[in-house]
Amino acid sequence: MTLREKKKKTTRLPLVFIGPGLLVLAVLALVPTLFAIGISLQDRELGQADTAWVWLSNYVQLFSDRRFLNSVRVSLVWEVLTVSATMGLAVLLGVLMFQCTTARWRNVLSMLFIVPVLLPRVSAAFVWKFAFHPLFGLLTWPYKAITGEPLDLLASPLTALLTVAFVDVWQWGLFFAVIVLKLLETLPPQPFEAARMDHAKTWEVYAYVALPMLKAPLVSLCFVKMVESLRAFDLIYVMTRGGPGISTETLDMYAFSQGFIESGRISYASSMAVLMMVASTVAFTYIWKWTRPK
Repeated sequence: MTLREKKKKTTRLPLVFIGPGLLVLAVLALVPTLFAIGISLQDRELGQADTAWVWLSNYVQLFSDRRFLNSVRVSLVWEVLTVSATMGLAVLLGVLMFQCTTARWRNVLSMLFIVPVLLPRVSAAFVWKFAFHPLFGLLTWPYKAITGEPLDLLASPLTALLTVAFVDVWQWGLFFAVIVLKLLETLPPQPFEAARMDHAKTWEVYAYVALPMLKAPLVSLCFVKMVESLRAFDLIYVMTRGGPGISTETLDMYAFSQGFIESGRISYASSMAVLMMVASTVAFTYIWKWTRPK
């Protein structure tokens, strides 16, 4: 066997091991996607056997649906709010732990900060919903004791989304702070020492030296949070069920409501899911190309 044949055989070996797993993942991803696209082009409803092909009629109807447009707006606000707040909190806490604590305290704080993300999201939602209860909540009781009036943050359109976003940031911001801390610990000390010798302030050392060195992993963390924020159905559903009114109804909640709760319009709900998938793929691809290192 020649050297070229050995090299060719060696390079095919990873494909032999990875290929079956990739094939299974491709089938599990493509089959439901193609099925959802096919349903979105029909007029299928729950409890009815007869269907007909309406092609793009469901998609055209979406853009004249005010509730759909509201859910898109809420989803965009939710995405920007949770991602930016999570990353900001993670960077701030990560830098503070790296700068102000000893190695022992870093380990203790890291263990405590990991706990929230280990909780099932539904359990965390119920706990925080009770904490924000207008009469018996631990966080709203001081306001009631001082003013004599209950404070219902989840019943106000102005504060409901912010309150639910607080719970999401609490779960993921603390966990990401631990990741940022561990990333800072992997950096070489020489750039920090050189910056301090040039009389750079502490915030300048991190803003212009440390964080630029961590641009790639921080961008990856941001993408992870963006994908995770799209899966916040259970958190929002438990805490507000899309209310008050439709002020916290995201796109996936509206699709679930149309498909299984209110009207049983499976095809209409599938068209929302397909549109959400296409928009997310295009947006993430553009953001990745814009943020990746040149």
